[in-house]
Amino acid sequence: MIFLRGDLFHIPMELVGTAADPHTFMTAAQISKAESLSRIHSLSFFISAPLQMGIMVALFGIAVRMRTFAERISRSGVLQTLWFVLLFSLLTDLLFLPIDYLLFRIDHAYGMSTESLGMFWGDHAKSLLISLAGSLVMVGIFRGISRWSPRRWWLWLWGVSIPLLVIVTFLQPVVLDPLYNKFEPLQNQELKTQILDLAAQAHIPTDQVYQVNMSERTPAINAYVSGIGGNARIVLWDTTLEKLTPDEILTVMAHEMGHYVEKHIYWGLAYGIALSFAGFWLAFHAFRWILRRFGAALGLRGERDLAALPILLLLMMGMSFVSAPMQNAFSRVIEHRADQYAMRMTGDGNAAIHAFQQIAKENLSPVTQPKVVQWFRGSHPTIMERILYFEQFQK
Repeated sequence: MIFLRGDLFHIPMELVGTAADPHTFMTAAQISKAESLSRIHSLSFFISAPLQMGIMVALFGIAVRMRTFAERISRSGVLQTLWFVLLFSLLTDLLFLPIDYLLFRIDHAYGMSTESLGMFWGDHAKSLLISLAGSLVMVGIFRGISRWSPRRWWLWLWGVSIPLLVIVTFLQPVVLDPLYNKFEPLQNQELKTQILDLAAQAHIPTDQVYQVNMSERTPAINAYVSGIGGNARIVLWDTTLEKLTPDEILTVMAHEMGHYVEKHIYWGLAYGIALSFAGFWLAFHAFRWILRRFGAALGLRGERDLAALPILLLLMMGMSFVSAPMQNAFSRVIEHRADQYAMRMTGDGNAAIHAFQQIAKENLSPVTQPKVVQWFRGSHPTIMERILYFEQFQK
């Protein structure tokens, strides 16, 4: 088994002793923990995805019973949808919860989570409510469109999903993210001035930088840019402020500004919309084929049957898993471009090298990964690849 034996995180011999060699900036214990934790998360990814799809298949019969129950307690189609989505969402959440809880306990054991059990359950409840609201909206839209256009509902549903995706992306920094964490203006005024000077050089129209209190959840280091239009935000974790030097923080912020300047959020939206077009088309034809072949045996009445919705969910889960390499490949391209932008802005490859060495140490991140893991889970270039690029730039 690839994840259980062998040296999966070795670096080329010519890099031994260089800045990309974890033994030059991490202890043997840290390297061992990073490799072990990475194996666990990779195994979880490749096991949980097929497991969840298997659970969805096993729920086909239960979905029929839930639909029958919803029809017994109400004649209203709206209320039937409400009851079915509520019951099915609660059941699937209960069945998938053990995986999330196990990973929570593992992260605690490895020191990568400082989150209390109360915070875990609170976050889970919030995510469940948000997911439930989104599911009700999408199922309601699907049933309405499929009644109005039985042969083209996939195309209309794809069209409706575009503005919904844009709205969620626009609202996320100011509505969704604050539900989980406290955001406030950057408190370090000297650093804030330096960051805003960098933003002015990049012609970014902003007078604010945000910090978020992630230290109550994790000791890991991170920063990100989210939102679109006037709601776009560049955010620093408070752990980043504590564990990186000002020069290192500036290279990280220049990277995030690169995403903003090169409009990577918009490119990401466009790529996601194009990929979802193929996804909706494939789901439509696969859904119809499954219903023709197995619908009667499963007790399903057609495409608009509430009990048939788990089949659509199964197809979406499968396509999400299969398309992960394409999504990650796109993400790695824009992440590298943001690294290039950061170097053009700061010209400080050494600070970037030290920043990513610190990130590897604090986040227990292996500097490299097996190719199959990088394809399916690597949304960024490996730390080794990034350090080599910064070294090359510095030379």
